[in-house]
Amino acid sequence: MSILGINIRKLRDSRSLTQFHLGEKIGVAESTISLYESGKREPDIATLNNIANFFGVSIDYLLGRENISTASVTPAPQTTELSQEDLALLEVARQLKNLPDTDRKEIESYIQYKKSLNKKD
Repeated sequence: MSILGINIRKLRDSRSLTQFHLGEKIGVAESTISLYESGKREPDIATLNNIANFFGVSIDYLLGRENISTASVTPAPQTTELSQEDLALLEVARQLKNLPDTDRKEIESYIQYKKSLNKKD
């Protein structure tokens, strides 16, 4: 297990979060959290930043370069729980973002068309 994995696990346990719930909070799968904690995979810099921000610690702390007692730790921001519907919509937005512009514009046009139909009702 890596220092990073150990630190993620300690922080997750300190909040009584499951791997599933931490994954939900930072936008990765439960299995990905498991891989991070076991040291079989490392997060990219954006995900590492999300983890640090969520727990209110520095990236240096996560990587074992800084002791938490000497870190300037700020409390983690209060998060608003997202509903399953909101999470599903975020996933759709992620998928849309990865489509070619022509496909995305076609879908946006369809949404506008459906909105105009609803206005007529």
